[in-house]
Amino acid sequence: MNISKREFLKRFGLAGAALATGGVRADEYCPDMSKLPAGSCGDPENVWFGKHIFPLAPSVSDGPSCCLKDGKVIEPAHELPVFHTADVVVVGGGPAGFAAAVSAARTGAKVALVERYGSLGGLFTNGMVLIVLATSLRDRASGKWSLVTRGICEEFMQRAGAFGTDFCRPAANTCPKNQWLPTIDPECAKYLMDEMVAESKVDMFFHCWGVDVIQDGDKVQGIVFESKEGRKAILAKQVVDCTGDADLLFKAGGEYQQVSGSISTVFRWGNMDTIVPPPNKPAFPTRGNEGNPDARWGGRSMNTANGLSVKDLSRIEVSQRRENWEYVQKMRATPGWEKVYTTNSASQIGVRQTRLIDAEYVIGRKEIAEGLAFDDTIGWCGHDGPHAAFPVCYRQILPKRIDNLLCAGRCLGKGDTIDTFRLIAPCFVTGQAAGTAAALAALKGVTPRALDRSLLQKTLRDQNVYLG
Repeated sequence: MNISKREFLKRFGLAGAALATGGVRADEYCPDMSKLPAGSCGDPENVWFGKHIFPLAPSVSDGPSCCLKDGKVIEPAHELPVFHTADVVVVGGGPAGFAAAVSAARTGAKVALVERYGSLGGLFTNGMVLIVLATSLRDRASGKWSLVTRGICEEFMQRAGAFGTDFCRPAANTCPKNQWLPTIDPECAKYLMDEMVAESKVDMFFHCWGVDVIQDGDKVQGIVFESKEGRKAILAKQVVDCTGDADLLFKAGGEYQQVSGSISTVFRWGNMDTIVPPPNKPAFPTRGNEGNPDARWGGRSMNTANGLSVKDLSRIEVSQRRENWEYVQKMRATPGWEKVYTTNSASQIGVRQTRLIDAEYVIGRKEIAEGLAFDDTIGWCGHDGPHAAFPVCYRQILPKRIDNLLCAGRCLGKGDTIDTFRLIAPCFVTGQAAGTAAALAALKGVTPRALDRSLLQKTLRDQNVYLG
């Protein structure tokens, strides 16, 4: 229901006038805890809580609702308010989106970052996949390791390491002795990402789900997001799709391949430092795997499913919570593990791959085996265990046909290379390249397809990105 400002003031009196115009007084000091402050409509018997409750004018206007016509649900056309304008809007705040937003802002663009959860990091933090994999290159001749995921990824790891081994282990770069694969506490990572985004003066909008693009033919002109404020638009010269599922590319009509993948939920266990296992072979984990020895993160099993199916996702969430609960109860019933418990479960389910974009160039293992010599390299993916490090070219993040849209993160590659592209360090790398390219395109007034590749490479080198 909507009411006019006049009716609102009539109902609540002049004491609500400041509130009707946006002045919320909930956090003001309340010297007299025996009564509510003027204008409050809270419980006078509970002043400590009631002092925060004031009437507000409705902040959202409702539009026409959907209707049922001839057995079909029809959504009426209506105007969307423009919430914000930017040079670059990045949708998705995982490692790729975080790096894209920070790099675009540092390149000189006005940047907005839209994230559906209340914190940055995606599956790294909200999904509690806490180890930064695929960071390094091993020289075949000397056997020495060198860090190839530099730029924002290296800066982030170095700054996390400065908090000490309780939050990041190992805290220092161990290359070239071996790979640098730090495990970083999720709350530390969230805090640090918030700080780096604020330092870069990115306009950050949480609790907003990117649901559509604004489009003129094949040219993208902004995005539409859904939130508690309803559907609103952000106009932008360039859009970077870091949703992981290539949602905006899909909405723009871009080509892609859809694949199934392994899906799992991560859990954290506490009191891992209290375990006293028997001398025989232990049946359960015997230590933490994070900087804090009290904590361990991991999952019990993986399910092959469609990561775009809400039915599959719902089923897996329930089954894996049940599986973890039963497993921990067995652990607690075993001598030596009695004090172990589940501290929390990931707020974001671990979908590894869904849509893989049809880019100007798509890297598969065959192309890597044949040897790669790009003249438009934008970064490297490090050694991921089974596979050696390899370079990534600009065309890999550039969708065919769709203009003013770049993609980064776990929507790149083929079915046989997504297992590398989805990892945290490669997401940082492709995100930084996409953000920098989007900013340069916006500032130069060209499409990403027409962007001078040599200028992009120079700018990335200036940002300490490894190009080989």
